[in-house]
Amino acid sequence: MHRKHLFPLVVLLAAAVVAGLLALTRTVALGQPATASTGSDPAIAFRLKELDRFELSLRQQLAKAKTPAAAAPKTVYRRAAAPLSRATGFSEHEDEHEDEGRDD
Repeated sequence: MHRKHLFPLVVLLAAAVVAGLLALTRTVALGQPATASTGSDPAIAFRLKELDRFELSLRQQLAKAKTPAAAAPKTVYRRAAAPLSRATGFSEHEDEHEDEGRDD
């Protein structure tokens, strides 16, 4: 391989390695857990307690709704009767054409 072909190849390979390392470091940084301390900010702690109470009330309402007060009527689906087939082996038009050829 000629040197003039090798240099652009090495430059492209180096650029790909740099881009890969950059993507790797950003991905690893995204995987780290957030370090939000709720104890330091009383407003956040207050909102979290409110949300917990609201969640508890929603769960209690859901539990009440799941207990059936009265059994709902059950819907039963039934298929309609299948229509009878009119296939008799020949059509009405064939019968008309057969009579044209006779002289009575």
